[in-house]
Amino acid sequence: MYPVDLHMHTVASTHAYSTLHDYIAQAKRKGIKLFAITDHGPDMADAPHYWHFVNMRIWPRLMDGVGILRGHRSEH
Repeated sequence: MYPVDLHMHTVASTHAYSTLHDYIAQAKRKGIKLFAITDHGPDMADAPHYWHFVNMRIWPRLMDGVGILRGHRSEH
């Protein structure tokens, strides 16, 4: 089995409470090998600023042995 979580929001999506580093620590603790950040996209009312999505490009794809996928959730 390869445990993953493919729908997680950071504090940038106003209703979440965790940062990228929080999620990495929890993933390691719970044995999750891969997760996806799916913050609210630009067409949603509570979307992060555009720069948040631009800055996702510098996030590593692997940190402390946990894979990180980047994306956004959209209404369309």
